[in-house]
Amino acid sequence: MSDPTTKQMIDAAVARRAKPDMDSVVSALLDARFRTFEINMRLDDVIAGVRAVRGTVDVPVLDVA
Repeated sequence: MSDPTTKQMIDAAVARRAKPDMDSVVSALLDARFRTFEINMRLDDVIAGVRAVRGTVDVPVLDVA
């Protein structure tokens, strides 16, 4: 992540539960009111950032014994 705007975009996409694919990330960023040219400039970095965040989320396992 190279700049604060990219970080904000990743945070916004993750908060809106975007999947790490183009359609989901773009929809989330448009919903967050980022401008189209900003999205176009940083889309690959944001998708990679969403993928990294989603890959590090721990899923709690319920013990049903």
